[in-house]
Amino acid sequence: MKRRTGGTKRSSWLTFRRRLLIVRLLLQGPSSSDDLIATVQATLGDDGYPAAAAAALKHDLDALKGEYNCRIVFQREHARYVLEDPGELALLDISGELLEALAFLDASYPAGTAIPEQAALRALIDRVIQLLPAQQSYELQSRRSRSRSQLAMTGSGRIDPTVLLTVRRAIDEKKELAFKYWSTHDIGAPRRHRVAPYAITFRPEGYGYLDATLLEVTPGGNEPSLAVIDYRLDRIVPGTVQVLARPVPEPRPEPRPYQLRYWLHPNVARRRDVVAYFPSTDVAYYDDGSAIVSATVTNLWQARQILLRYGDSCRVLEPVELVTLFRETASGMASIYGIGD
Repeated sequence: MKRRTGGTKRSSWLTFRRRLLIVRLLLQGPSSSDDLIATVQATLGDDGYPAAAAAALKHDLDALKGEYNCRIVFQREHARYVLEDPGELALLDISGELLEALAFLDASYPAGTAIPEQAALRALIDRVIQLLPAQQSYELQSRRSRSRSQLAMTGSGRIDPTVLLTVRRAIDEKKELAFKYWSTHDIGAPRRHRVAPYAITFRPEGYGYLDATLLEVTPGGNEPSLAVIDYRLDRIVPGTVQVLARPVPEPRPEPRPYQLRYWLHPNVARRRDVVAYFPSTDVAYYDDGSAIVSATVTNLWQARQILLRYGDSCRVLEPVELVTLFRETASGMASIYGIGD
């Protein structure tokens, strides 16, 4: 008698385990009867389905719908099952700040993005939402409709899939990479860049970037040696990307450091809350409300872009290379706006 009770308990546990596996499989996407049976058998082995597997599967699906209120629909045109609602098996319980954070992500990463990483994040958000109990799902919809905060996803640059695939391969294999690239300074034609690639990042504004160390650019320009550059992936010319035989330098080459000093007008410094945009920033405030900022930088082009936001309230004192860049920028702007001869 005890053996029968133990056998009954084991049988009940195996049945529940099998049905839970079916729900997990359907959470991953629609599936046919044959695929469900094959996966159950491969996962559970001798504890899977008996000889009449199709009838047993039908019994499991009916039990999931009847006992746990799962909404499982059979699409006849595709001959597959779809899990529309896990019912009482939606065991993910989040509320308060966690639910607010989910609403923030839900609003920030809408469906239809062209960037693979963002599409994967959207799929993850959808999976989490699918696992919410009904009440929390309704609450999420309410928070979504009145949410006033989200990441600004404004990028429209479409990345060529072959470019992305080749760049990732170079990073995985730790090999140098070469490609033609349209930088903001190239007017007539893109130039060939040979780089040591290290990582890919996707930023809130919606663009993807390659974090790389510049080894060579042809024809040459004013780029500093071993400059650390964030290359926008959508500006890499499709069909020109090559994974080279040479391994990337290890450890990563250190670019030349520059000691940066710039003066800020009282209009932006008098509140004594100057933002530290660069490493090792030190701010000296003066009685007239102005400030002298000192820092260490390795990318003069990036430093110029950052400091240009101050307009005529900033004057670069050193290094001389950055002063030269600002003079060229000022001269170009004067020409554009018709100032001087």
